[in-house]
Amino acid sequence: GTKLHQHTRKSIAKRQPALMTAIQKFNSYCERLDSLYNPAWNIPLPTPLPTKLAKLRSDQTLMQDIWITPSIGEVPRWLQDSDIRDGIRALLKCDWCREEQKCLGMEADNLCCFFEEKLTALELSI
Repeated sequence: GTKLHQHTRKSIAKRQPALMTAIQKFNSYCERLDSLYNPAWNIPLPTPLPTKLAKLRSDQTLMQDIWITPSIGEVPRWLQDSDIRDGIRALLKCDWCREEQKCLGMEADNLCCFFEEKLTALELSI
């Protein structure tokens, strides 16, 4: 038992820096979500995790899945209806296509100007 306990503690100590970095990143995401949150959305937010490993071990929020618990009030349609999510993705794809079409148009104009300059230079040299 003691050897296994020592091995476990050693493994935890070895992984503590990466774990602490992940916890700090998660907590910063929680703060960012909290600053962007609108109460009218009725979406539960994750809570920041404790940065002490002893407190983290006994933290009850790790055992809760906030997405299983139903929200109070009406759920936004984009959360419950997959057709709306598909529509949002389609609109985003259309926006990206328009943006790409605009960029390709500018690139084609630049190529035409480049070839015009080269053609003019070639005509002048002949």
